[in-house]
Amino acid sequence: MFKAGIQEIIGQPGTFKDWGGEANDLFTTKVLMKGKRVPTAFAFKGPGKSGPLTPAKLGKNGDQIQRLFAAPADLYVVQYHDQVAQSVVEQMEAFAKVNAMHGAKKVFFMIIDGSDTNRLMAAYPKQFGIRT
Repeated sequence: MFKAGIQEIIGQPGTFKDWGGEANDLFTTKVLMKGKRVPTAFAFKGPGKSGPLTPAKLGKNGDQIQRLFAAPADLYVVQYHDQVAQSVVEQMEAFAKVNAMHGAKKVFFMIIDGSDTNRLMAAYPKQFGIRT
């Protein structure tokens, strides 16, 4: 599972159960950015979805990005095993700007698409349970 691999890479122990209404799939303060810990909220979209990832595929009501940005984070990450549509990037950018204005702080977002997912798994095969 990709989430477990990310947890191992960043050193985040614990079990984070998936259910339909969660704000995020993983919330952690163990991500480092420029040498400092950054509260980070992840949304992982597994291989149960197919084709390019669009906002409509993010949550039952297409509101998962909105719920993700409700977390008290400074970095928001969406990961998907394939192509991510530009509309997802645009929506994340809009929520990041709103959060930054309301919190008077810098807010960052990241998309991990299929090629990024593959590069991470190749770089950290042990953490993702890949035998070499």
